[in-house]
Amino acid sequence: MSGRDFGSVNRFLVGAIGEPGKRTFYIFIESEGVPSWFKFEKGQAAALGEQGLELLSNLGWTIDEDEVEGLVSDIDELPPPSGPEEVILRVRSIAMRIDSRERMTVMLEGDGQEERVVFAITAEQLRAAAILSLRAVHSGRAQCPDCLLPEDPEGHQCPSSNGHRLPG
Repeated sequence: MSGRDFGSVNRFLVGAIGEPGKRTFYIFIESEGVPSWFKFEKGQAAALGEQGLELLSNLGWTIDEDEVEGLVSDIDELPPPSGPEEVILRVRSIAMRIDSRERMTVMLEGDGQEERVVFAITAEQLRAAAILSLRAVHSGRAQCPDCLLPEDPEGHQCPSSNGHRLPG
């Protein structure tokens, strides 16, 4: 399988663009001043956030929290792609390899046989992206306390109450 290698990236962000219920989740990287977006699903964003934090915790590395805070606070919201040509691929799977204390390689695979992207990040970039990812996942629609599904702001048809809201 061939692919594109971006090398070490300057920025690695995760977030969502759009209104809750109609958001699109993206991985955003910037390598040598060139921005690239990779569309992926909310569940993948949640897994990247949770598993990224767990991986770093299990490795026991000392993380520069000031750098992480700087990376997280550096972004108010994810910059949107200016056109569909900037979205490199729709992510089917995400894999990560620990190369050294200073470098981890991320591989994104798309739906097509030849769709693969590889880039390198630091532990601080992974921690910041994991925090941003979980922040984006949890900033969506409110969760229904009865069925635990996202509530539609235009009228939630709760399966736990046969499509009707219980009084109270």
